[in-house]
Amino acid sequence: MANEAVSYAVLGTYLLVVLGAGILAALANLRRVQHGGDEVREHYLAGKGLGTFVWFWTMMATLFSGYSVSGIVNEAYNTGWSATRWIPAGVGLYIAFAIMAPRLHSLSKRRGYFTLSQVIHDRYMRPGDKWSNYVGHTLALLSFWCLQVPVFTYLITQFQSLGREVSTFTAGSITATTAICVAAAVLLICDLLGGMRAVAWTDVIQGIVLFFGSIIFLIIQGTELGGLQAAHKVWSNPANDKAIPRYVTMQTVPNEQGIVSYFDFVAKTTVAATMFPHLTARLFAARKADVIRRGMATMVFTFFVVQLSSMITGWTASAAIPKLPPGKSAFGAMLLLVANEGGGQAFASALLLASAVCAMMSTADSALLACSSMWVRDIYTKYVRPHASPREQLIFGKIIAFVALAIGVFLGNYSLVQGKPDLSGLFALQNTTPIHVVPAIWLGLHWRGLRGEAVLVGMVCGLGVTLGIMFSDKNVLLKKGSDLTAMGISSAWFGFVVNFGLTVIIGLALQYYYPPLPEPLPLIEDDLDNESETSSADTPSPTTEAEAAVAKGIEAPPPPPIPDDVPVVGPAAVSHFVQRPLDIGTHHDRTLNPYMWFFMFLVLLFTVPFYRVPMSWDGYVGAIGAWPFTSLLLSGVLAFLGSFTYIYLWEDYKPVREADQMPHDLPPAPIVAVGAPEMLPPAEGAQAWTQAQAQDQPAEGQPAVAIQA
Repeated sequence: MANEAVSYAVLGTYLLVVLGAGILAALANLRRVQHGGDEVREHYLAGKGLGTFVWFWTMMATLFSGYSVSGIVNEAYNTGWSATRWIPAGVGLYIAFAIMAPRLHSLSKRRGYFTLSQVIHDRYMRPGDKWSNYVGHTLALLSFWCLQVPVFTYLITQFQSLGREVSTFTAGSITATTAICVAAAVLLICDLLGGMRAVAWTDVIQGIVLFFGSIIFLIIQGTELGGLQAAHKVWSNPANDKAIPRYVTMQTVPNEQGIVSYFDFVAKTTVAATMFPHLTARLFAARKADVIRRGMATMVFTFFVVQLSSMITGWTASAAIPKLPPGKSAFGAMLLLVANEGGGQAFASALLLASAVCAMMSTADSALLACSSMWVRDIYTKYVRPHASPREQLIFGKIIAFVALAIGVFLGNYSLVQGKPDLSGLFALQNTTPIHVVPAIWLGLHWRGLRGEAVLVGMVCGLGVTLGIMFSDKNVLLKKGSDLTAMGISSAWFGFVVNFGLTVIIGLALQYYYPPLPEPLPLIEDDLDNESETSSADTPSPTTEAEAAVAKGIEAPPPPPIPDDVPVVGPAAVSHFVQRPLDIGTHHDRTLNPYMWFFMFLVLLFTVPFYRVPMSWDGYVGAIGAWPFTSLLLSGVLAFLGSFTYIYLWEDYKPVREADQMPHDLPPAPIVAVGAPEMLPPAEGAQAWTQAQAQDQPAEGQPAVAIQA
């Protein structure tokens, strides 16, 4: 009962703080909309104005989820040192973002992208080619469905984790269903009210609580339970191996399948997680490129605080609680064990439970928001209601959020009752489809000659291989709801190799035999991120209905009437999807230094103990086995290399000057702009847009030219 009372007090305070942040964010959104901001962009991307401090904490809190707090603890408890795989995988993931982050952020600023499917749609279309239009739409829709999978697995994971931890800590006084429903209600209110801004602000609170809570729990484990040193005395005693078979894994190198699956997990996570919609949304929402660069350079080190703390918790729990009741969480059991030591320990344990809830809630709300924005931008305004007003888009998006949350709550409860898939299984399933979007983005952003037909064949064949193996008897974990073959390689990785290989081979063949692309246009030299971080926080970035329409890839709203005596130059408005092919140019980014990336790949590879004899005896470095110590040490080296890449090798991407495709013989006269600024000629575009916003008529005595986009 004492734990129940403390839990209600601590968690109640936390939930009130989250609701308060949501209300404040809603008010901030309303104020910015009243000052000219776009209502949809404010809701889903916080006006694309997240600064360094908020961006860092929201990115960290969004990544560290129920896997990091509950899943890793249980995995370390049951499998021992193999849980270290999460750290090189996480560090590798954030380094891999450097392949796409500079270009995605810059293109999002220039073209108004919200989702990866929008980027894919534009990238694989070509001017005047009807067939490429079909290919672009098909790729965008396939990518949309592939990216929906991680959204729902994340929701299920967070609710499953939250329900189990609260129920275990309170010894069942608060049921898992009650905890899930209360958390879902708070999450829904926060998301509906404040959108991305509410999520980001609550992530700051949640991220700080999680970060320092992890440090506090490391201290408590050492003072109350003896930490790793005490645990080492238990599992290193040969007399205990017969009583607790899992202790044997603490003395030896993993078996052959374990080593292969360790590599599969590290490589698959490094690649696939770069496509997770709730993470890529942060690339679109950053105020400027420097925000991402500084944030990522620091982010790579956070794994050694949060996730390493979770691992040590699991290893300590394996000795402190030799046998765990079925369906109970090792993390919750450890909290309960510490809480029973006294009132102060009970309060500290409740705070740590709150930090775990922070990890789960921060990811769930981000996943929910990503799901909603994808349905709005990739389906509703593209195929159903092209001219939907901002208010209609938000209403539709909030309905989708409610439906997605209801599905997540149901499946979260269902997985708790069934006991499968567990958190590790869910993470394995989460990577199966997003990994097939990787070639379309990674190669498409850097290979100008890559055609959509090659990407489409690779994606379809790769998905076919993955799904075929996953639902066959080759998947030895099918009955447990996970994905792994007998040799230790997942079906997702088999499919990805097929996907990537076919894309490259067919892409090279088409590039050689098909007529060459037109000459690349010059790059844009102006700085899209030249506004100061301080001033732009309170000043909404310029947005209009026309700009929003162009971002959706559809016809802009009907323009104001043009006087009869004003000549119109430029393409007329059309009543179908606007062809907006994306030309990435021929410039090679300095960020992709081949020598640096090869060296980082080698370091990442050697975090896997493939160089050791399977099942051989392993020594100790302190209280940690020699091979996991080596893996963690190399992960630290990799983190420094990744930080160096972001700080010193990062190169801001300058998009192609698309406006040069417009007529060049425009008279040197003031312009009355009708349409989106991106579609105007380069020199006059910004000037004309500013002038059109300030006044409707040209200066007295001067002729005017109207450009209709």
